[in-house]
Amino acid sequence: MRKELLAVFSGFPEHHFSKEIAERLRTELKNRKSIVFITACPLDYEQNDDDCDGMYEMFVEQGLPFEKHCVIDKRTEPGNAKELVENADCIFLMGGGACEEQLDLIREKSCYDALIDCHAAIFGVSAGSMNMARKTVDFFESMEAFDGLGFTNITVSCHHDLEDKWRYEQTLRMSDDRTVYAMEDMSAFFIKGGKVDTVGTIYKVNDRKLNRLTEEDIKELEQDEFRRVFDTIPEQFDKFRPRYSEELFSYLIDEAQIGPGKRVLEIGPGTGQATDPVLRTGCEYHAIELGEHLYRKMKEKYGKLSNFNIVNDDFITHDFGDMKFDMIYSAATIQWIPETVAYTKTFDLLKPGGTLAMMITSSEYKSSNELLYAKIQALYDRYYKPDIPYMHGKFRYTAASEYGYTEVTRHDFKGQRVFTADEYVSFCGTHCDHIVLSEPLRTEFFEKLRNSVLEAGNRIVFNDTYVLYLTKRPY
Repeated sequence: MRKELLAVFSGFPEHHFSKEIAERLRTELKNRKSIVFITACPLDYEQNDDDCDGMYEMFVEQGLPFEKHCVIDKRTEPGNAKELVENADCIFLMGGGACEEQLDLIREKSCYDALIDCHAAIFGVSAGSMNMARKTVDFFESMEAFDGLGFTNITVSCHHDLEDKWRYEQTLRMSDDRTVYAMEDMSAFFIKGGKVDTVGTIYKVNDRKLNRLTEEDIKELEQDEFRRVFDTIPEQFDKFRPRYSEELFSYLIDEAQIGPGKRVLEIGPGTGQATDPVLRTGCEYHAIELGEHLYRKMKEKYGKLSNFNIVNDDFITHDFGDMKFDMIYSAATIQWIPETVAYTKTFDLLKPGGTLAMMITSSEYKSSNELLYAKIQALYDRYYKPDIPYMHGKFRYTAASEYGYTEVTRHDFKGQRVFTADEYVSFCGTHCDHIVLSEPLRTEFFEKLRNSVLEAGNRIVFNDTYVLYLTKRPY
């Protein structure tokens, strides 16, 4: 999930933005020093210059001029291309060519990391929109899916036209393996801070069934974007998210008999809150992390260890091939996965007798200071109004036996954390539903929380219960 605007466009056959699209762009594009276009036809220099100027005129026409505009193609030196991306206020991935040629250009010009890390609004049209997804298919080239840039999980088929029977059939074929969003020209997805808005006519296509996109579909997309919310704060997440007790890990490692020669998978490690004790056993450790920045943080911390392995992908859709594991575990992650997928996929990935371990932290601070607790609760009543509600709290940790596992056992371990006012506010800022609070409400809320703890002696105490749920795949 990105804090900055993503815009996924299908196409503009008349070379004009619609009124609705133009209004959204005027709302979002307040800083307009530089717009950078990235071509999908790296060697067609004359066409690239014409398209760059033509698309830029679409912005000017709506009263949205930039001080500079340019195009990145094969002529652009890698160092210059990277600098252009890093300093851009808006980046526009162009269409008109092959998806993979654009992706190859981005990597060849050293722009990939700069794109992932930049704070620009990022737009795509046609091939550029297709490349914004984590997984995409360019059916003009092949039905084989390939990795896109990973800005969103929304896989699109552009220029959808019910009268174009060939394109319609290719879109249906795409939907055999994944949900596809078929976009008519002049349609758009706008994605910002986990919120998804649409313009124009868009269809959801799944298992060769095509239906108009509904409000419920959009809510599902928002929850999917919400799964990536922690990737916006990797450093803060690493510093302030709770770790788990050594007693818990001692019990788990002994119970699951983890050590050299055993293969372990951690789902969604974040930045390693539950990683070190398992890695230290000498097991063959594997992890799968959805967030690009969290993945990089894990590589930075553990990448030199010979028993450490990690992939940046979505557990729900990732193909593990023929790999099987002695233990699969998650720390406050598995609830973000639909229950049926979570239990059936982990069951299939475990060896007979393998262990599924699920950890969560339950905390309370009322017993340590009831007056402070009352003040903080009053602030929540006044300020806590998240733009996107957290809807993943209904995961049934004890339901594994319904999916073939043995009965689940629960084991509790105790701990305590003490925060200063500043530390407490930083910790609050790592909660998924707090990250998406709107400004200026969020800043005012956090400042009130900080002042409450300062008035209580600059100290707030959390009494933690680290809960470990264990179950096994039967032999």
